[in-house]
Formats: sequence, C-alpha cells, structure tokens
Amino acid sequence: MNITNDDLGLDHLVLSEEYKDFKFECIPELVKIGTSRGAIHPSIGPIELQGQFSDCVYRPGMALPDPADTVECLEWIGLSDRKIVEVNQRFHELYPQYQAPKCGYDEKHHQNGQIPITFPLLDKMVDVCIKGLHLCIEDFEYTHEGYIKRGIQQGLRPQFAIFCGLHEDDSRDLRDPDLSKEKWFNKDPDELIANCIIPFWVELQMFMVLRLVHEDEAWKDHHGHWLVHEGQSLDEAKARLDDAERQRLREEAIQ
Repeated sequence: MNITNDDLGLDHLVLSEEYKDFKFECIPELVKIGTSRGAIHPSIGPIELQGQFSDCVYRPGMALPDPADTVECLEWIGLSDRKIVEVNQRFHELYPQYQAPKCGYDEKHHQNGQIPITFPLLDKMVDVCIKGLHLCIEDFEYTHEGYIKRGIQQGLRPQFAIFCGLHEDDSRDLRDPDLSKEKWFNKDPDELIANCIIPFWVELQMFMVLRLVHEDEAWKDHHGHWLVHEGQSLDEAKARLDDAERQRLREEAIQ
C-alpha cells in the first residue's frame, strides 16, 4: 500500500489555502488507513501490534528512507513538502552551527551502560515541528472533515491527516472510549496531529535500526544496539567491546 497525493488529486492542497473549501472524500483505502489508528502506514502497510504498542519487524525491501536524507524521513512520518521546508528553515534559525553525523545516526552512551542508536538531527527537526504546532491560530470545525483539514493546514500529507478525523465507520468506541465522538472532538486537533507524527517517528527509528542490524552495520546485545565503525567487520566490532571498553564508555558518558 502506498497512497500518494497524486492518487487523491491533492497536490494543490499542500501548497495553497484551498483546504478551506475542500470536500474531503474518504475513499475506501483512506477509511481503512484512518480507522486503523496508526496500525497502517500509507507507505509500508500494516504495522504489527503487541497490545497497544508497535511491534516493528523489519522486512528486507521495506519502503524506508535513507537516515541521512531528512526530507525523505520527514515525508515518511507524514509531513508535506511545504511543512518540511518550514521545519528546515526554522531548524537552521535555531541551530545555525549544528553538525550531525553525515550518515544520520550515532551511538549514545548512557551512564547505566545502555547504548541506543540515535538519529540526532532528525530528532531535533521533529521536535521543532511538534513545538511549532501551537503557532497556528486559525479556526477549525469540530467535525471529521474539519479535523482532517486542520491536519493538512498544519502540514500533514492528506493520507496522514486522515488519522486526525473520526470516521463514522469506526465503531470501536465501544472498546475504546477515546474513540467516541464526545471525547474525540473535545481534543485539540493539534494534539492529534502530534499523536500522528510522534508514533510514526518512533517506529521509523526502530525500523532504521533494525535495517542496520540486518545489513550487519550494527548489532544488539543486552546493553542495546552498537554500530559497526568504519573499516571494521562485524566480528571486529564485537571484539573491541570488552569489559574495559564498556567501562570507559560509561565514564565518558558521565563527563
């Protein structure tokens, strides 16, 4: 599944104010995506769930972006072309001297010995995007279509803005009271927009880390995920991490 703006005839909405008069037509594909409440990604299809949490399983050939390409990554989590330009401009205003790893990812060593692989530049850009949501002061309608329009207005691609609406075909409010109309439309749509972007960003990080492991560019142990450094084989990278090296990294993290 890969629903694009071209498929929906919505390219003009991303760059104009026409969303105000736009009648959002929920084609069956969009209804299926929207009522999944994030369990379906428009590019890769269904995402496995364990209870209420995503169980990200990497499959070779998945439509994942290059972690060094911020535009591709921000598109993957749902931002429109216009919004990506805005976020990029705002980021460079706030962090004019910021330098990130060219590959887009790095290890982060914690005092407790835990080692996650992080995507520092993208993490900051997503943060800039989320913090900017409250700056939009235009009115919106407390309706399914009104919330979707608000998502588009705030910079979501339409196939992601669908998550902001509550479609009449979604009857699961019997099991999840938050999906009742009374509670849903008491929420600020900007909160729902953030609740769309953030989970997909978390999932994208997980998928990209799993791809690194699959491609032998990283591996996992009980401390976390470790990167294979340039010029090393996977076996050489594992061999360098004896107890003394782990202790050195903990001490370095404290400083």
